[in-house]
Amino acid sequence: MTRSRAIAVVLLVAVAGALIARAVHKRHGAMFRNREFAALVLSGTDPYSEPIHAPYPPSYGIVMAPALVLPLPVARGAWVVLQLAALGVLLAVMQRWWRELTARDPPWWIVAGTLVLASRYLLRDMAGGGGNLVFGTLVLLACCRPGERPGEDRKPWTGLGLGIVLAAKPTPVLFLVWLLARGRRRTLLVSLVTAVILHLSPMLTLGPSGWWQAYTHWLHGVWLYGTRTDVFAVPAYDFPPFDWMHQSLRFCFARFLGTVPQSELAMLPEFARFRGLGIAPATIALINTIVSLALLVTTFWLVLRVRNADNAWHELAAPAALFVLTLLLSPITWKAHHVQAIPAFYVLLAQIALGVRVTRLRGGLIAYLILCSLPGQDIVGKAGKELMQSLYVVALAALWLLAEVLVSISAPPALRCDTRSTR
Repeated sequence: MTRSRAIAVVLLVAVAGALIARAVHKRHGAMFRNREFAALVLSGTDPYSEPIHAPYPPSYGIVMAPALVLPLPVARGAWVVLQLAALGVLLAVMQRWWRELTARDPPWWIVAGTLVLASRYLLRDMAGGGGNLVFGTLVLLACCRPGERPGEDRKPWTGLGLGIVLAAKPTPVLFLVWLLARGRRRTLLVSLVTAVILHLSPMLTLGPSGWWQAYTHWLHGVWLYGTRTDVFAVPAYDFPPFDWMHQSLRFCFARFLGTVPQSELAMLPEFARFRGLGIAPATIALINTIVSLALLVTTFWLVLRVRNADNAWHELAAPAALFVLTLLLSPITWKAHHVQAIPAFYVLLAQIALGVRVTRLRGGLIAYLILCSLPGQDIVGKAGKELMQSLYVVALAALWLLAEVLVSISAPPALRCDTRSTR
């Protein structure tokens, strides 16, 4: 083993140890709630009888049931190990994409830069058992297949992972369109069958009537939450109330265009207590719908326009765009969810390495680092963190990320990207 590799191994072990120690000593967090929700489903109890995971379907309890096998502290540590393994797989897929693209190894700073840009979200997701990194990796494994040309479907088993994610949270539905457009119908079928089986599985513990009651309760709650016009109003069915941590598009519009309650402004510095433009919630909802549809149509017009292109660039760039689009359009997007922007960071850094739009992308990523990646509570304090969140810099930066990735799809780097050239 070389000296540099030995140093890297020591650093990796040290980081893993620190993350595991932090997770094990956490009192509550996502892993605690996941186990509670899974225990309710497995015991045949209505999972929504307690305010634990209102936005998640009953099948989420089945997906997270393995976490009940181990004691809570051990489960937290094991989940961190799984998260680190998922991060390694995610990076390996993107590294292979680069090699298919250029027939050479990527510069070390692409991976380093990606990790630095995503560091704040990684730390949040790994604090208490978050599933965003693991779920995002499973989705990317199914949808980014370096070395496979359009129409090839040599790894349909990767659809199992996407199906599991669809059973845990249905937000990755946009990726099904990409699989269909890319001609990977077997993977699509495996994903759908897996998701359907898992969504039906709570019937084994809840019974047919209990299953129907739980699912209609959840679907009704999702509908009410997704269609409500005033995001500051108290939501039904114990869905999460307004919080500055929500960094999706509709919360961003409500913050600047609507009227923020004084109670939400109290935690901000005096100079930042701007209540908004006072536009009616129904009008804001209409604006959000129009902008969301415009983003959806534009993204899929560009993605589907190149669906048959024998070009390795689109293999990662298109899923990267769909990840960011999902973050923007999802009714609930916590800050930690933006860990799924990792492929987008990698795509933009890859462009810099290829000499494409270097000055613009470098400046944009430095701004992203300063505004989004660095300002955590441990650096800027609680007031500073709340200020940055109230300005929705993460949501606005996601819009920029989406735009830059879509530009790369419409005009990929001018080099030979034919996947056959590296075989």
